[in-house]
Amino acid sequence: MRTIKGPGLFLAQFARDTPPHNTLEGIARWAKNYGYKAIQIPSWDARFFDLDRAYDSATYCDEVKGKLADIGIAVSELSTHIQGQMVSVHPAYDAMFDGQCPPHLRGNPEKRRHWAADQVRKAALVSRRFGLTEHVSFTGSLAWPYFYPYPQRPAGLIEECFAEQARRWKPILDVYDENGVDLCFEIHPTEDVFDGDTFEMFLDAVGGHKRCNINYDASHFIKQCMDYVGFIDVYHERIKMFHVKDAEFNPTARQGVYGGYKGWLERAGRDRSLGHGQVDFGAVFSKLTGYGFAGWAVYEWECCLEHPEVAAREGAKFIADHIIEVTDYAFDDFAATGADRAANLKLLGVGA
Repeated sequence: MRTIKGPGLFLAQFARDTPPHNTLEGIARWAKNYGYKAIQIPSWDARFFDLDRAYDSATYCDEVKGKLADIGIAVSELSTHIQGQMVSVHPAYDAMFDGQCPPHLRGNPEKRRHWAADQVRKAALVSRRFGLTEHVSFTGSLAWPYFYPYPQRPAGLIEECFAEQARRWKPILDVYDENGVDLCFEIHPTEDVFDGDTFEMFLDAVGGHKRCNINYDASHFIKQCMDYVGFIDVYHERIKMFHVKDAEFNPTARQGVYGGYKGWLERAGRDRSLGHGQVDFGAVFSKLTGYGFAGWAVYEWECCLEHPEVAAREGAKFIADHIIEVTDYAFDDFAATGADRAANLKLLGVGA
């Protein structure tokens, strides 16, 4: 067993255009003051980080690492959630994604796709330059409009979806392998990989690629009514990253799992600040620790009720209190008999 590292903080939801949340050094100091030991950097946010520059310049990477080291905070991982999702976009979502991509790519889905794939590939080398061994992203989605369809899906549609996903992602996974970095997909509704079954479909399609791994986030499973603790039993060998995010699912006579047309406050399934939802983090941390997970426990805040400043302050302590410092000896060692094999055979009544 190994002790989970943390607490870490994903910066994406805390970014603002005002200090201290508008520069990497400013937000790093802010996070450090709350007790965070590491930050997870959204690579698309130019206020914090320039992924293209980091790819072109090892010196730039060293400068960023040095500034953060002086502050006393580490980088847990880099994130390409937004770029990864743009690797595979169904045309129904083109107009909305144009609002998230650089202006020169808008109105050109194919150009956007190649740019996104290149961004995710670049993050592999940059991760290596930072001494990181994990990276987090999304798979994107080609089949989500057909998630619960009528008329029924034609035969072979889902198989073709995952075959196409493999054609797009297998070369990217190979780049991550060349750089010694695990690409951890966040399993998430609206992505083609949204639960265990779809992860297995994707994994099969990429030939069981050793760099195809999981960013575990129980909040996405709570809202799907899944066994989020049992999920760790099934997939612990592929879980290489950990987002600590709380959520709740409170179905009513009017609404259940498919309550996404309502605003966040009115949804049966919604994200909450740590300790305010239904995730049993005692069980989650115990299970991950038991399986030897030694990555970072990184807080991702997406609560629709609590102020982010309060959530950040309380979240650091919440994670620290749940990290289990693993023992290096058994609790009953005090009663050890010191028996050897001969003594054991004698105790069993077995002759030498």
